[in-house]
Amino acid sequence: MYQNCTPLPKYHHDATLASLKSNKFSGLITSLPETPLSLTRQLPTVSFDRPISREIPMVSCDNYGGGHLIAQTVLKRGAKEILIFCGSQQDLSPINERLRGMMDCFQKRQTKFSTAYLDFTAGNLFKQVQLAKLLTGQKYDAICCSDDITALLVKQRVRQLSYQPLVTGFDGSNFVRNFFPDLLTVKQPIKDLAALTCQLLDQRLRRGHFPSGHKQELPVTLLDL
Repeated sequence: MYQNCTPLPKYHHDATLASLKSNKFSGLITSLPETPLSLTRQLPTVSFDRPISREIPMVSCDNYGGGHLIAQTVLKRGAKEILIFCGSQQDLSPINERLRGMMDCFQKRQTKFSTAYLDFTAGNLFKQVQLAKLLTGQKYDAICCSDDITALLVKQRVRQLSYQPLVTGFDGSNFVRNFFPDLLTVKQPIKDLAALTCQLLDQRLRRGHFPSGHKQELPVTLLDL
């Protein structure tokens, strides 16, 4: 099985797809929205967190509900100037569910917000330049990030700029909780998500079928300060 949670460089991506097409794998778990449909018709496939097509089952956490929880918490802290910051442009267009949860909550409360993204495939130096350009001279009350890694990069940059907006993440991995316990974030049930994803794929491999286009969501937990 092949599983990937971040976009691959094009040459690596092409090589991986070629390897999959050569029937060296019996099944596929993917989070790449650009996974070719021709490949998913050859291999039993389950998508994690990214819709591929109506025919492919998808497993995810309650991204919309998690985004809504983050937005509610930010508003309770009194934030009025808010930036929604994404780890990739794909998260902005089409808007994924966790961002939509944030936006719907802010719009309902008639709260001003902006959106921006970071080119996560770029090198560290270029990412630092992007962050500097985006944040220098700005005074956001809160910066709501699409994931914890982006949030940690933002927290590092705003410390250098000597101002302290509320920075939030999304994912809540053990690493983040152990080493950055002060990050306000949403915890995904990673083990349960992994088990369910593998269970769905195993059903297809063993029984030859599972409901097409079936989506299953698991609840999330807010990790407050």
